Amino acid sequence: MLSSHSEVIDQSIVLLQSLNDYEYQDVCLPLFSASIGQHMRHIVDHFSSLMRGMDSQHVDYNYRSRQSDTETSLLIAISQLQQIKAWVLCLTEAQLDKPLNVISDINVQSSHPGTVQSSIARELVFCVSHAIHHYALVKIIRQLQGAQVDVNFGVAPATIAYQQSLQN
Repeated sequence: MLSSHSEVIDQSIVLLQSLNDYEYQDVCLPLFSASIGQHMRHIVDHFSSLMRGMDSQHVDYNYRSRQSDTETSLLIAISQLQQIKAWVLCLTEAQLDKPLNVISDINVQSSHPGTVQSSIARELVFCVSHAIHHYALVKIIRQLQGAQVDVNFGVAPATIAYQQSLQN
């Protein structure tokens, strides 16, 4: 499981290494209101919340580092993703099974954080799935910028497996 999760993180690192600073910060108005950098910062925020929460056993997905250097600096984003990948690959079975409380806003009308019980493994699955969802948006942004993007970037592993089964 951990190597699969690291492969998903690698996808973003490879994509980011193909960008320049302008492409990373470009907002493709009117279709998008966020840049690739803002999407990557959001992804990093979720993984970082999980990493911080491992010790305290409380993960707060409401914490965001909006307008941070991660949104504007390719080098910082790549470095953070590499650190996340290294963390993922060092997790043990005991750590994956560790219980924790997850805090997240659950109301779109007003701030109303909810708390649920989970585990590091379950939240890691969430963070990877969440990243893939944002990759799909990043893929469209890159295509609007005129770039070719790997066909599997932003596609869920189950969908990739299904598509491959159709070819056999």
